[in-house]
Parts: sequence; C-alpha cells; structure tokens
Amino acid sequence: MRHRERAFAKVNLTLHVLGRRPDGYHEIRSLMVPISLADELEVVVGATEDGISVPGRPDLEGPENLCLRAVQSFRRHVVPVAGIFVRLEKRIPTAAGLGGGSSDAAAVLRVLAREAGVDLDDPRLVAAALEVGSDVPFFLRSEPALAAGRGEVLSPAPPLPDEIPLVLLHPPFGISAGEAYAALAASRAGEVPPLPPPLEPLPDARAVASILHNDLQAPVAERYPIRPMLGTLEEAGALGVLMSGSGPTVFGVFVDRDAAEKAAAALRGRPGCAAWVVTAGRSRASLVPP
Repeated sequence: MRHRERAFAKVNLTLHVLGRRPDGYHEIRSLMVPISLADELEVVVGATEDGISVPGRPDLEGPENLCLRAVQSFRRHVVPVAGIFVRLEKRIPTAAGLGGGSSDAAAVLRVLAREAGVDLDDPRLVAAALEVGSDVPFFLRSEPALAAGRGEVLSPAPPLPDEIPLVLLHPPFGISAGEAYAALAASRAGEVPPLPPPLEPLPDARAVASILHNDLQAPVAERYPIRPMLGTLEEAGALGVLMSGSGPTVFGVFVDRDAAEKAAAALRGRPGCAAWVVTAGRSRASLVPP
C-alpha cells in the first residue's frame, strides 16, 4: 500500500529555556506553529525490507534517518509492521531550526497509525514519537501548540490569526541543537531564568510580532552571523523578527501577504541566503506549500 503524506516545517514564535533537567534534556516553554514549507513523502507499507530514498541527498539515506528510526520505534511501542520504504522529497533545509527531520518522522508515524487503526493521541504512538525526538509529538498533528517539558507536553495555543505571513531567510550553513544549547549554557553561567508570562490571544500579525522571543538567539548570534539577517528583514519591513528554534533560519512577520512577497522578492537578489514566503496557520488544513 502506497501513501502520500506532507511533512510541514514549524517556527517557534516563543522559546524559553528554563534549565537543564536531571535526564539531560532542557525544560522549555514554546509556542510552536506549523508553516507551509513542507517535505513530501511516499510511504510504501509491505515492502520487502525497510529502506529510504532521498533524491539529491544520499547523505540522508542511512539507517539513522529519522523516518526509519520512526518505523523501528513504532514496532517497539505500538504494533509490528511489515517492511516500510520511504521516498522523501526534501524541501525543508536540514539543521535549520525548522524541525524538518522530526516532521518527516511524524509523517511516517501518521501513515503507520492509519494503517493500524491507531489514534494520533494514543499514548503508545506518542511514546514512539518521543523516542525519536523531543518535538516529534508536536508534528503528529502539526497544529499550533504550547510545548512544555522537553517539548512533548502539549496544550492548546492561544487564539491566532488564520494566516500569519512570514518571510524565512536561511543561510548556507547549519547549526546543531546541541551546539545552540551549549552556547546558551555558557552564556548563563548557571543562572536560572523565571517562568515566562502566560500568552494572551493574538488577533493579528502585529500582536504575533509583539511576543517573539528566543532564548537561544543571543548566544547563537555571538558565534554565527544571525544579526545581519535579522537586520535585513527589519529593513525589508518586517513587524518583528526572530531566529527559529536552534537556528540558523530566521523569519520576519509581515502585515500581509503582499508585503511579504515584496520583501522576499527584494531579498532574493542578495547573495548568501535563500528566502521563502510562507504562511503560519492555525491548522494543517490551512497550509498550502509555496
């Protein structure tokens, strides 16, 4: 049986890192929102053996690909499944702070859950997702959520606009999450930050721009050229700018789609960064890949 599935990227509109937990993970509070940039997957259930093809990216085709790790985790936590072959069309950049690998893994889990008649909220499926990665549970539904714990404790997001126009800028380098968190730890020297305030409803793009926050941004910007990209988006008319997750991708919130398209058109003429116009939405159904 062949299934086609989209794996949407995300941005963190807020990311507060509250400290390191006894299990080695970091305690976070984050408002995570899916965006319309998406990978495309074809998942074949009943293949002769597990495998993955990523056209143009042979470096991603090994057994450590999160899609194949998701298959193994599903077998351990949910039910046995036959061989799974995945063909992955990669559009989300890797090591970018956009969650592409985790979203791909969640897309595979969604397919396997449908085949097995398992609900997306089934604790066994959530356990399988968490074993693959801290934000994989968020991507099972890819709906705006407040994430706590190591990212797996999800609660409803405050009311958001149906569509939030964003421009993404992605430079020609990646940053691992481990490196970003190590930079934050070095900058804090043991200081523990307070809990963030609760979020109020966010009725429009200006309200969204007013709450943007990322604890990882400043320490990462000390080591990588993040600030020039943020400045470029501000000059292009963004209402607010932020690095997403562990970076290095940054995004700007724009008042409407026309403003975002004009800004991206101007930025695409500059060397060194890829630019996309995307939509952040209240649900996966509202997202259309660019």
